[in-house]
Amino acid sequence: MKKFRTTAVLTVVYIALAGCASRDKSGTLTDDQNNAKTRLESQMKDAAQTKQTYHAMDTSALLSKLMEQSKAQREPFNSLAYRELKGRSDVDSKSLVALVRDNGNGGGLLPLLLLRQLDNKSYLQVPVELRAKILTDSLQSSKYFNVWGLPNFYLEDASHAMIEAGKSATPALKRMLSDTRPAPVFGSQEYMIYKQYNYRLCDYALFFLEKIRDNANFRMPVSVADRDSLIKQMAAE
Repeated sequence: MKKFRTTAVLTVVYIALAGCASRDKSGTLTDDQNNAKTRLESQMKDAAQTKQTYHAMDTSALLSKLMEQSKAQREPFNSLAYRELKGRSDVDSKSLVALVRDNGNGGGLLPLLLLRQLDNKSYLQVPVELRAKILTDSLQSSKYFNVWGLPNFYLEDASHAMIEAGKSATPALKRMLSDTRPAPVFGSQEYMIYKQYNYRLCDYALFFLEKIRDNANFRMPVSVADRDSLIKQMAAE
């Protein structure tokens, strides 16, 4: 299924356009609509300038920003440093490997995923136990789960990396089977699916464990009770 993506700027665009469609009786924009238009233009200008600022940075500065954004749990698609580095050809894989090794917890997720994108051979040379530790720590500490995607609908790179980690990720994932805290996502369509399924951390753990067991046809049940039954069986194994 197609990925759903929502950005703050686009949201403002839609609001502004909706406001501009309604004018006063003279056909001119109201003060509120003029203010909204001004704010929209300012935010779009700021977004363009920020992108230009990142584009002008050297690779070393971008890697520092990447680590800041990784520790702040920014998703790859919401990390300007990640997006800029992904398009560069001069990124030293050894620098990314060093960042991964020095940040062997959830904070190392973005450099790990960037390495996977830019140099899969070097990525696979990183010990699978370290990759699994970073991925499972990141899953455990996630506040929003867009970085993983939506089971049954689409998976992000982090989920594919988790499945690739295989049995090395299994012990940590099995511990998460007892964690029923909500696993919310942002974005209008994503949120609608989240509300339909009421995803929890334990559901993501179940999904990954099933995929790691090569259960390619596994589909997440909509019913929480059905998922709990599967979780109970998985935890007992």
